[in-house]
Amino acid sequence: MTCRDDILAVARELSHVHPSGTFSTQNILQVMRLRKTRHSDAEIRRHISTYMCANAVGPHAAQFQDLERVSRGLYKLL
Repeated sequence: MTCRDDILAVARELSHVHPSGTFSTQNILQVMRLRKTRHSDAEIRRHISTYMCANAVGPHAAQFQDLERVSRGLYKLL
């Protein structure tokens, strides 16, 4: 599975835990570490904050419209 696939799987699980459906980057990292991910923390963070975030800015931003940043380090699924 790709880094994006792994993040989405964890995000779906975490979004059900919190009433507002939000989760933090740290939450994602913790679960992925427990599952012995092959992806580095930096790669996971980059995917969440840049590639997968619909409201990210920058040259490689929002390649996928998977997440929305609702506050610093806090996201929800779209």
